[in-house]
Amino acid sequence: MTTSAGTLPKPPRWLMQIAAKPANWLPAIAWLFLVFLQASTAIKEPSVPTFGLVMINAVALVLFLTRRDAFRVGNLLEGLVALSGTFVVSLLLIASRDDGATLHDAPLLPTLIQCAGIAGWAVSLTALGRSLGIAPADRGLVRHGPYRFIRHPIYAFEAVFFLGWLAAFPTAWNALIIAIWAALQVARILREEAIIGGYDQYRQAVRWRIIPFVW
Repeated sequence: MTTSAGTLPKPPRWLMQIAAKPANWLPAIAWLFLVFLQASTAIKEPSVPTFGLVMINAVALVLFLTRRDAFRVGNLLEGLVALSGTFVVSLLLIASRDDGATLHDAPLLPTLIQCAGIAGWAVSLTALGRSLGIAPADRGLVRHGPYRFIRHPIYAFEAVFFLGWLAAFPTAWNALIIAIWAALQVARILREEAIIGGYDQYRQAVRWRIIPFVW
């Protein structure tokens, strides 16, 4: 029995939309690899922060693939900066093992700091929803949830998480990786604020970017 090409079922529309946009699935492949890497680490060295990272990045991957179309997008260089800022911290999984320590051995206080970062990160990610992206782009201004208090809560809670990581593994390599990550996020923040429509009014309503009363 044969089946003609005309009777084959059509792929779902959302799958066709993803496949038609290399800017979607190429970063998604790297993101999926990161999720598998973190999942492998979580299985070998179980801890609340590592399982939290797996969940956060898995949800972020789904939101990225199903994100809204942008009204305006940044240029290639800005996209590369954003991509580097997203994935450079995956090097922490490698650098943190240089001294033989494992995530399972992390002290209680750094673990609690990381858990607080994960919790805030998850709430902020949920608020951002399908406006999530990597490269600077205008997918609509989000002003609810944590975005009522600071303008970039995801970056803020990521910073809390990585500071907890550094407290657990205070090495020069980890400090360097996190410093590079922070510099890249500052560049992303400045460009995102320039490209998103309606940002001047939002800036007047919500004064602080990351740290209240500081910046």
